[in-house]
Amino acid sequence: MMIAAHFFDGHDARLQPVGLDVRDGHLHVDAPGFERSYLLGDVALAEPFDQAPLVLRLGDATCEVPYGPGRQALLAALGYRKSAVERWQARWPAALAALVLLLALLGAGFVWGVPAAAEFIAARLPASVDTKLGQAALAGLEAQGMLAPSRLSDDRIADVEALLPRALPARSRVPVRLLVRSSDTLGANALALPDGTIIVTDAMVRLALDDDNELDDDGKAALLGVIGHEVGHIERRHATRAMTGSSLTAAMSATLFGDFSAVAAGLPAVLTQMRYSRSMELEADDDAVAVLRRNGLEPDVLADALEALERARPGEDKLPRWLKKSMSYLSTHPDTVERIARLRKTAR
Repeated sequence: MMIAAHFFDGHDARLQPVGLDVRDGHLHVDAPGFERSYLLGDVALAEPFDQAPLVLRLGDATCEVPYGPGRQALLAALGYRKSAVERWQARWPAALAALVLLLALLGAGFVWGVPAAAEFIAARLPASVDTKLGQAALAGLEAQGMLAPSRLSDDRIADVEALLPRALPARSRVPVRLLVRSSDTLGANALALPDGTIIVTDAMVRLALDDDNELDDDGKAALLGVIGHEVGHIERRHATRAMTGSSLTAAMSATLFGDFSAVAAGLPAVLTQMRYSRSMELEADDDAVAVLRRNGLEPDVLADALEALERARPGEDKLPRWLKKSMSYLSTHPDTVERIARLRKTAR
């Protein structure tokens, strides 16, 4: 029987109504003004979907057979039989099992595969990568107005800078320098850049001052713990490792989601990166404890500094407990209360 179809010759976008007929081992395409014949072995059949046109690949040409009786007759004439995969996916329990397995494999890739690959790659990146990343990060912070020259006195800045040698290991991986900067955006904070630059904000230093606005021994001990924490980030290359993991996750997401949206591709990268940061923060806390004990101090001083940071952010204390608990699981840092308790336990 002649089956109505739509024919595209592969050279222009014009649709041409044709009739299809299977005989003598050939697929015959007939239309007013032309006739073509293809060996059945050369006809590529795209996977059929219920109530969708049947698509035939004929070299450069394409033929679409609308859904209807002719479609089924053509499938029978071509000797089509469903593959095991098609039969499997037609059963919803099997399809659901396949989906669950796929999600499990993707989850395992994000949770274990990407971090392992990131560690492998980061360990082989040269130190020049850290240098360029750190320089670019500092330039970006300054260009965006997030960092400005310190408003503290020269003597106060010198007191803070004098703490750095006490926080460094016997052999530092890279040259480390400490900058005291003013930042309305960062507030009371400290951060480590990949090239070995540690930035301590004016507000962070002011938190360590006593009631007489002096940097006493307790204040210096608290800042030493903070600086030791940032040195830990640098020595362990946390910034470079985190960047590598984030980049791999983003690439994996883009491969899976394509152009679905920047959010869809970026969200898994963000969530995975949050997880990396939690473990890295705890590692840096351990390094800070080692620095403090090397200087005859206990981890309590860092716990005190974290408590001061908590008090400096009163808006967060007003959050409902359930919300704060939920946010702690998606935070780039572990919950501060958790860190304080961990440091107190270490001191005991």
